[in-house]
Amino acid sequence: MNAVVFDLELIKRFRKGQPSEIVEIGACKVDLDSRQIIDHFQIYISPRKGYIAKSTRNFINMSKKDMESAVPFREGIRQFVEWLGDDYYLCSWGKDDRIHLIDECIRKKVGLSWLRNYNDIQQQIGALLREDNRNQLGLKNALELAHIEPTGLAHRGIDDAINTARLMIHLLDRIQLQRNEVTDKEIARFKLRLQRRRQQRKQTLSKAKQKARASAGESSTEQQEHEPASEPN
Repeated sequence: MNAVVFDLELIKRFRKGQPSEIVEIGACKVDLDSRQIIDHFQIYISPRKGYIAKSTRNFINMSKKDMESAVPFREGIRQFVEWLGDDYYLCSWGKDDRIHLIDECIRKKVGLSWLRNYNDIQQQIGALLREDNRNQLGLKNALELAHIEPTGLAHRGIDDAINTARLMIHLLDRIQLQRNEVTDKEIARFKLRLQRRRQQRKQTLSKAKQKARASAGESSTEQQEHEPASEPN
């Protein structure tokens, strides 16, 4: 059985309430018997608007050529699931990546049966590397504590996945991987949260339009008040 260690990169958000969108999936397969990385996967995802801003590209070390190769979310997930195989553990550094996957799959009506046997290995590894694990341990610091030299570039999905896998292999004897699945109750909770966010965005947009109309009305009134009266013929 393999452990698939994955990492997601997201678009940079610039306004409150803007939904997160995945722009890169990086992953590697670890053979749990040989304790070797046996395969890699990387794909870029095009966001809903189709364009990935320069600020995001710079942050995740993405070239314009990479952007041109990006595929729609549904196609990216299809390729990822096909690469996963049949029996696997899914592992990531922190719970956020799982949350982002569930959220975007629900928003874009993509099935979640493949998102199973998920394990957040950040918590376990953090507890192994330091006594006080109340605060989240970053990947960079974890590698340093384990005396593992990082490879590649930070905030690049495939490189972060590889470094996380190397860290997991280093401590594999002391890590417990669990089997699980996304439950119907959990999906219902995400759908309710999504519905609330959409309602909040509608209310925010409505208020912004009302404010803009009110501002435009005030400007028109002020302009009329300052216009000189026309002289009689």
